[in-house]
Formats: sequence, C-alpha cells, structure tokens
Amino acid sequence: MKNKFNKFVGLFLTCSILFWSCENVDFGDENVNPNAVSTPNTGALLTNVLRNIPGMVSGVNNTLLAQHVSEVTYTEDSRYENVQWNFDSYYTGPLMDLNTIIGLVADNPSEYASSGSSGMQIGVAHILRSYIITFMADHWGMIPFSEANQGVNNLTPKFDTIEAIYTKAFADIDAGMALLDGGGLTGDFMFSGSVAQWKMFGNTLKMTMALRIADISSSVAKSNFEAAWNAGVVAKVSDNIHYPYLSSDDNDNPWQDRFETREDFASSDILLNHMVAHSDPRIHKFFEPVATKNPAYENRDPADGPSVVYHEVDGLTYAGMPYGYDTPGILQTAVSFITDSVIYDGTQAGGMLYTYAQVCFNMAEASVRGWNVPGDAQTWYELGMQASMDQWGVSSADATAYVDAAPAATMETIGNEKWIALYLQGFEAWTEQRRLDYPVLSAAPDAITGNGIPNRYGYGANTATNNSSNYNAAVAAQGADNQDTRLWWDTK
Repeated sequence: MKNKFNKFVGLFLTCSILFWSCENVDFGDENVNPNAVSTPNTGALLTNVLRNIPGMVSGVNNTLLAQHVSEVTYTEDSRYENVQWNFDSYYTGPLMDLNTIIGLVADNPSEYASSGSSGMQIGVAHILRSYIITFMADHWGMIPFSEANQGVNNLTPKFDTIEAIYTKAFADIDAGMALLDGGGLTGDFMFSGSVAQWKMFGNTLKMTMALRIADISSSVAKSNFEAAWNAGVVAKVSDNIHYPYLSSDDNDNPWQDRFETREDFASSDILLNHMVAHSDPRIHKFFEPVATKNPAYENRDPADGPSVVYHEVDGLTYAGMPYGYDTPGILQTAVSFITDSVIYDGTQAGGMLYTYAQVCFNMAEASVRGWNVPGDAQTWYELGMQASMDQWGVSSADATAYVDAAPAATMETIGNEKWIALYLQGFEAWTEQRRLDYPVLSAAPDAITGNGIPNRYGYGANTATNNSSNYNAAVAAQGADNQDTRLWWDTK
C-alpha cells in the first residue's frame, strides 16, 4: 500500500508543475480522478484518455491553420494572434493516465484484471501514448518524454528531440500491438476491445508517422511504412476510424457545441474557391449554400473590407468567407457554412482520425518515392479521390467525372487532393501541408504575428518559467521559440 501511495503522490506532484489549456474537452459525468489514493479503475482511466481525442481531431485552431474554415467576427486565431500554447494538460491528463495503466497493470496484473487482460491494457496504452506524444511533437517539436511524468523523481524533465520521440513511438507501437491478446478491455468505447481494430489503428498511425519523416530519415520511414502496410492498415471506406461522437451533450461533436449559441466559423474562401475552380462535387457535401446573396459584398473597395465571391453550382449559391482579415464586416447569412450534418449532428462526420482516402494518398506518395508497395502512384491517387467521394456520399457519376478530369499524379497533385480529402481533419491537413508544401497556401493577409503560416506552436509561458534550463537547451537545439521555426521533419 505504501508503494502505491508513493506512486500516486509522485503523479500528483507532476500535476503541480504542469498546466495546460489549449483545447477544452467535455469530459461529461464519467471523469474519474486518476490521483485518488484508493485503487483506481484502469478501465475508467482508459475512458478518460479516449475522451481527450475530440480536442485533438476536431480542434478548431488546426482547422483554421489548414484554411478549411474562416472566422466570421473574431478573426484573431486565423491571423495567428496566439503564438504560445501550453501542453501541460497532456502530461497531467492522458499521458499520466496511460503511464498509470502501464505501471499498475505491469506491477500487479491480477489486481486490475477486471479491466481486461494485461496484454490488452498495456498494449493499447502503448499505442495511444505513441499517438498522443507524436501529436504533441508535431505541434511543438522538442518536448519532455523520456523523463516526463516521474513526479518527485524528476521535476524538470529534459526535452527529447522529435527523432528520439519517433524512434521510441515506432518501437512502442510494435510492442503494443504484439501484446494484444484479445483478453478483454473495459473502458474502450472506440473499438470495444477489438484486437483487429486496434492493430489497424496502430499500423495506420505508424504509416502516417513514417511519411512525416520521409524527407529527413528516408530509410527509417521506408521500412516502417512498408511494415505498416504489410501488417494491415485502413483498407476501405468502411474501415475509416471516426471518434464515436454521440448526440448527447456529454460526448457530442465539438463542432456542434461551437454552433449552439454562435456562428463564428464559416467555410473558407480558399478551399471553396479551389473546389469550384475544379468542379469538385464534394462542395455540396462540405458546405451549405448561402442563406442570402448580398451583392453589396461583391467587388468591394478594399477599404471597406474583402470582397465575397459568389458561385452558382447546380442551381445553388455558395460563397466562402474571406480568410484571415482583421475586420471583414460580412454577415453570416451572406456566406456558406460547414455542412449541417456536422454542425447539427456530427456523429458520423467531423471527427475522423484516419481514412481510407488518406491511406490511398499515402500509398500514392510512397509509390512516387519508389518504396516497395503494390500498385502505382496514379492508381492509388485515383483510389484516394474515389474514396473521399464515397466517404462523403457523392454520386458515382459525379465522382467518376471528377476523377477522370483530374491531372496526373505528381507529388503536387497528390498533396492538393490529400488536403481536400482531409477536410475537417485539421491537424492532419495542417501537418501534411507543412510537410509537402502542397497546396501552395498564403498566410493570412492581416496576420498579427510571424512571417507566414505557422510551422509550429510556441511553448507556453509556464514551460519557460518552470523548466528554464531544459527549455533553453531545447530552443538552442531546435531554433527560436516562435511559429516560424521549422520542425525537424519539415525540410522544405
């Protein structure tokens, strides 16, 4: 009992030096305090971890950075006002919960057998920890990992390089998948303890990670990508991994919450105009037609604000909200919004982790790179476009016409189509655009900070204050702590 108490005291003290408030997550009534001294329910800890995923896959800031949506009235986030973002709650929340599961189950598997077999609990924890820590590294760059969450044993953990984090994450994914034994898993409302689905998730994560580092560590990327493909990734549209949002408020889609009392986020003119120019039939699935066309917004004097471009598509009027302006002065009724299926339902859209379309474009890129994968780039590229059409319910005739008219597969056209297919997958879309530099996007016209689209998040103020020596070492190794510094894998 004394050892268990010391473990939880250490975890509690870790909380005292880490504070984070990047994305709010609705934890509902099932939030269990992982710091309680009484015997924890490891199944409930796993539920807590999964409840953090909406803030990761449906976060509004990354969707703005990908230029998939625009702000209507308060435009500061799309103009990069916030340079510093705190990451501390990842450590005090999901990472602590996952480390607790791993530690407790490994030390005393019989005591926690009611939450599933030790292989399932530890294996899933390893996979999820890799997902979260690489998500963090792809935002901030160097972050604490190998020395993090040690409580009183280390109150000032060092920052690990992205390379080291990825190396450990690749190994942990493989180790985690090898442990999955089908012995039951409580608290898993995503996959209900399915070994096949957890392995598919782990391999698709591994494939995605491999492409991240393809331009900086090609041999490691190639071997991990090929291994992931051979082991089984998302292989059809019905395999798409979507967070299981509910219609009830305790676990609904964050996009639904954002529109309960306000209409702050409209369709971006960057994406909408691109889709119109290429006769993309997904426009009817991505956006709602405008409520009222306002000619006064067309061809405006720049002194009065940006102009709205109206498009007639199949008898419907669409218009994107001009992206990244200080005071656009445009009424919500005059522009298009995210489709109602996301805003007013969101149980089946707006929360994708990984999709078959994404995998197809991954395979197309791997083929261009000459890796050992079946098929050719053109075939996978066309399959990616078709998969996205199927995902959004586009008719077969419209999908075929679009695919047939598409330009040939190159790294640029693959990147362009991938960006569209990643609609509302804000983190993935922003990250792939940073990595590939396709499509070619411009920074917000009225940007508040930086010299372009942000390449990373700056560290929170508490990080620099509470762990100054290691913070300074990270900045010296990585580059200035601002949004313009490129991450290790971002070589172009």
